[in-house]
Amino acid sequence: MLETTKIILTENTRSLIKKMKDAPILYILFTGMMFFSIYIFAFATFFLLRTETEFNITLEDTFFTIFFMFLLKSVADFYNNYVKSTQLSYALSTQTNQKKTIFEIFLSILLTQLIIWFSFSLFFLLALLTFRVDIGYPIEYMIFTLGVITAVCLGSSISINFFSPKRYRLLPNLILIGFYLQFRHPLYVVFTLPLAIIHVFWSIKNSKESHLFSKRKERLKERTQVKMRSLIKAIFYKETTVLWRDKLLFSFIFTSVTTGFFTGYFYLYGNDLLLPESLTEYLGDFLPSMFLFLGVFVVILYTAVFPALNLFLNEEKTMWIIRHLPVKNDTIIYGKTSALALCFLTSIPFVPYLSIFVGLEQFFYLFWFLIFSFIASIIISIPLGVKYVGKKSDIMLLYSVSMILLIVLGSMAIFATFIIEYIEYSYAIFILILLLELLILYISLKISSQILALKYN
Repeated sequence: MLETTKIILTENTRSLIKKMKDAPILYILFTGMMFFSIYIFAFATFFLLRTETEFNITLEDTFFTIFFMFLLKSVADFYNNYVKSTQLSYALSTQTNQKKTIFEIFLSILLTQLIIWFSFSLFFLLALLTFRVDIGYPIEYMIFTLGVITAVCLGSSISINFFSPKRYRLLPNLILIGFYLQFRHPLYVVFTLPLAIIHVFWSIKNSKESHLFSKRKERLKERTQVKMRSLIKAIFYKETTVLWRDKLLFSFIFTSVTTGFFTGYFYLYGNDLLLPESLTEYLGDFLPSMFLFLGVFVVILYTAVFPALNLFLNEEKTMWIIRHLPVKNDTIIYGKTSALALCFLTSIPFVPYLSIFVGLEQFFYLFWFLIFSFIASIIISIPLGVKYVGKKSDIMLLYSVSMILLIVLGSMAIFATFIIEYIEYSYAIFILILLLELLILYISLKISSQILALKYN
């Protein structure tokens, strides 16, 4: 009984242990950063509870933030373990009850999400205890737990029906989510848990066609015409085709536009929205600059770091084929990295939309800092992506790279402010910094090539 659930949980545990043994330093760094982040969130909670500010976070805001985080994670996990899974094709072709197999996949995802919820909430509550915050809220904790279960049910059914040829089956999910957004109360989510359970069981009953439909679409994508190109152009075409098919380019543009818009809005009105009058005179000049920095940081994470890491993480199962082709390591690295030029174009809209609010006085500096940040992200991401291809999740590596990039960009932002204030020909110095950074980028790509050679020799 529950053989599939046991296999998935056992395999995930063994995979985690193996990855920890292969890259212990990275996992130690990630674990330390994770505990540090939880502690920072606990301190922020303590600060908001003890300080009177106009920026109030309610229980409903926290509940729905956690709810939608687990909803999105459940969608991704069910997609990876069922819709996209290649191993499942064999299980579905046996005489075993297929609905039973799919239900056990759902059960394994539910158990995984609950383990994550209980672990992180326990660490968060312990961190609150260090600040002597009362955590005696058992009823609220139970409501949050039921909300996580509801999120898993809805996320799994969304993943099943979204990749089904009959997408109108998503309508009940959309109605429930719209209902939650309209009334914004945790009890409505808890009361509709039976409806979510009924819908996920009904979705599982009709889920096999989602797997078959997804596989059929993948086969159709592979039937593309093969054209003779140079090696670097062929690799560039392959990577940009993946970006286009996965609709990532539109997502990058949308992120750049919305981030630029909201960054500019907070640049103008952030002081009044987030700070009480008593703190405005102390932090009033700092907060707008911080919003500009965070806006660039968010855009770079999504349009540069994420695709740069995935250039090699996506080759987890095919890298051995690439290494047996008569292609130099430098050609592979240059070809893949050249595809990031298209990602850079999608990040440019951030600056014009931001300039609507901040004006054109800082246009040159913002555009320069965007270019510097993009190149710096490639310098950091490409060697790590080559080093750890196939050995850990992209989320963990993305988090580690983002922390390194945060320190690098923060230091450069401080240095650039010093140059603008005290040096007359600041533009010339900014151009020299970019030229020096291009040299470092060349060295980084050469190091990546050497890492690739050492890894597969």
